[in-house]
Formats: sequence, structure tokens, C-alpha cells
Amino acid sequence: MKEKQIKIAEKFNIIEKIKKLESDLLQVKGVVSVDFDLCGFYDNLNQVIFLTKYNIANDENYFEERKNLINNVLKVAQNNGLNRTEDRIEDYGEHFYFVTGCSKEWIN
Repeated sequence: MKEKQIKIAEKFNIIEKIKKLESDLLQVKGVVSVDFDLCGFYDNLNQVIFLTKYNIANDENYFEERKNLINNVLKVAQNNGLNRTEDRIEDYGEHFYFVTGCSKEWIN
């Protein structure tokens, strides 16, 4: 995790939740790395935005594996107290962009 995001997570007392989320996301088959944007906490947006770099074999099962990866990432987010927002899940070629809303347990 980048230093700026670590400082934001510490400031808003969510560092342990972010570390757990990152660890859980890295266990999802196909996820290679995770990057966070927590700047919205400064504006009381209470959203965790994250970018997951993925690696999926480009074969006949590509779209099935892609769908499974997205669903598994959303399950991990939900299991960590984050809910999918109305924002689209963007696919940037080798990264997915997720915007999730925080449950009460994330908000101090």
C-alpha cells in the first residue's frame, strides 16, 4: 500500500480494516495487486475505492474467469463491511476499478 493511503487509513482509524481487505483481496484467484484511494474520507464520502490488478489467462474461459474474479472481489468487499455502489466497475485492461461504500463499522 502506498504511504499516502497508509497515512489516511491511520488518520481515520481504518488501517487494520484496510490491511485485512488488502490481504483478503490478494487471495482471490487472478488478483495480482491492490491499490487504494481513500481520499474521499477527508470529504466524509465514506468510500473505499480500490484498483485490482489482475492476470487472467486469455483462453476460451476468459470471460467466465473474468466474471468469477469480479464476483469474488465483490464478495470479499462485502465480507469486509463494504457494499457495492451504483458506480460502474471499470476495466482498464489489466486493472478493475471498484467503488465501495462503507458500513457503519468503518465510520468513526
